[in-house]
Amino acid sequence: MASSGSKGSSINISQMTALVGQQIVEGKRIPFGFKYRTLPHFTKDDYSPEARGFVENSYLRGLTPSEFFFHAMAGREGLIDTAVKTAETGYIQRRLVKALEDLSARYDGTVRNSLGDVVQFLYGEDGLDAMCIEKQKLGILNMSNAAFKAKYRLDLANPPEWFKQDYEFGNELTGDRPSMALLDTEWEALLKDRRVIRQINKAKMNEEMMQLPLNITRIIESAKRVFNVKANDRSNLRPSDVIPAVQNMLDHMKIVRGTDPISQEADANASILFKGLLRSRLAFKEVVKEHRLNKLAFDHVIGELQNRWDRAFVSPGEMVGVLAAQSIGEPATQMTLNTFHFAGVSSKNVTLGVPRLKEILNLAKNIKTPSMAVYLNTPLARQEQAKKLRSMVEYTNLR
Repeated sequence: MASSGSKGSSINISQMTALVGQQIVEGKRIPFGFKYRTLPHFTKDDYSPEARGFVENSYLRGLTPSEFFFHAMAGREGLIDTAVKTAETGYIQRRLVKALEDLSARYDGTVRNSLGDVVQFLYGEDGLDAMCIEKQKLGILNMSNAAFKAKYRLDLANPPEWFKQDYEFGNELTGDRPSMALLDTEWEALLKDRRVIRQINKAKMNEEMMQLPLNITRIIESAKRVFNVKANDRSNLRPSDVIPAVQNMLDHMKIVRGTDPISQEADANASILFKGLLRSRLAFKEVVKEHRLNKLAFDHVIGELQNRWDRAFVSPGEMVGVLAAQSIGEPATQMTLNTFHFAGVSSKNVTLGVPRLKEILNLAKNIKTPSMAVYLNTPLARQEQAKKLRSMVEYTNLR
């Protein structure tokens, strides 16, 4: 269940089988409730793990009475937390809904309120309906240059063995100049896509999973089923069938219409990731060698992609304001009021969860924990130097 994602996590499994772990009340270990001790069963000034709420047993082995009591203390806090939080998040959600309830998508693609004031010129900056967006793996960012070349580059002057054996026009296209020119153009475009997307995705350490419209892999697999394409079939597609068709489709996939430089830049920004995915999935070598598509199946894929692209845009009249408000309200109800899961020292004194959400929505002037990110110059940006500098910074109150 945990691995499929239906219920539970690795923490639940480890608590059942290994140990329950340290019990936390108000962000600290179990406090001394009696004189210098947590319970009368311990000696005074006992700071040992078991005296301060560390449960070394698993649920399977069973907890000792004192462990059970400490665990109940932490559990009680969770229950109170939930009761308090429900009212707060309910009110937050209501305020959000009342603020956004009249926003809707219009026929011109804009998002406007009931007075016709424009809130967004294009819904979500790309105009796509979130229902049509799925998490997809790009698969080209973390690949080495050699692997990338082996996967997508096809040299007709010196073609590989499979090209002559498993491809219908292998001998005919060897050394064919127009086809070589087309393949070179495609290769340049793929390299450019990879370079640009890597640049965009640098901050995320080239995370391959992205939220993009149209599940291309599924569409290709479905076409292979419909047209009965086998793994050992010989493809009858030429570069002149594939590359211009893909390029033509990409040119027609416009998000921001307009010929002025600003519109063109906005359109490129909105569709760059998706077009990179499309170009890599429908590269000539991929279509012919991996998928073995024939002309009929390929035309079906192109038609299906265009059809689904046209249907992926948000419907005029969609009440996107309420949708947005509920999409924030729903996870807020599931957030624990005070998030005590400190990942490290840096995040220890940052307001998180519902209190932070309240600050943002109330535009609070004086926030609980004001913080500032200080970026170091390149020579100083080393771990040891950073630690040294951190200890030199003095705490000063300006009020």
